[in-house]
This record gives sequence, structure tokens and C-alpha cells, in this order.
Amino acid sequence: MSFSVGLLLIPYFIAVAAFLIFALLNVYHLIAYGATTKVSFLFTFVFLAGSTFIAYVSWMYLKDVDWTAQIMFQLTQAVAFEGF
Repeated sequence: MSFSVGLLLIPYFIAVAAFLIFALLNVYHLIAYGATTKVSFLFTFVFLAGSTFIAYVSWMYLKDVDWTAQIMFQLTQAVAFEGF
């Protein structure tokens, strides 16, 4: 049996979509309910800058992968252990 490496992107995209939803909710709550002080703007900027940096590093690692490559594996028949 084999499957394409690109199939591994499905759980990755689900995780990225979940992160984006939580990040947007986080930024919304920081802006809507946080005091409009320099500290809240600083934390919002640090959060967005860190998220952007992580997305950039992720893109740099994933851009060179051949997503059409096939991963081959073989299922073998399980043999019962008769040592007892």
C-alpha cells in the first residue's frame, strides 16, 4: 500500500485553521476588552509577530518537500506468540 505525502497536509491544515480561529478570537478579545494601553498593544504586537515568525519558518521548511512522493508500506500478518 502507499499514499501521497501530500495527504499529511490535511491534519496540518486543520491544525493551522484551528490556530487561526483561536488567534483571531484572542486578538479580538485583546482589542475589545483589554485596556487600550501601551502594554496591551505590545502584547498584541508580540503575539502577531510571533505567529507570523512561526508561519514563515513553517513555510521555509515545507516549501522544498516533494508533496507528490509516495510513501510505501506493507501490512504483515500478525503471528500469535506461542512461547508460553
